[in-house]
Amino acid sequence: MKNLHYCVDCRRIASFNGECSYCNSTSVKDLVKKAPVNVIGTKTKGRVMNVRNNMLELLCVDEGNTKSIRQFEAERLQKIL
Repeated sequence: MKNLHYCVDCRRIASFNGECSYCNSTSVKDLVKKAPVNVIGTKTKGRVMNVRNNMLELLCVDEGNTKSIRQFEAERLQKIL
């Protein structure tokens, strides 16, 4: 995983440099594979599978219990704690 972190306070995901650019908090942790995330503004949830150029591939489970892999930008996601 390439340099993606999440803020513990606001749960936003991005490539921070020691400080969150959204809430200016210094409590930033690394994002790991299989971490649960949510797409901001929707009910779509998934687990991180891969990261390529600030695009995350998520394993999403739909209503019919079908699994699909979708790509989202890192700025559109937040970590589920």
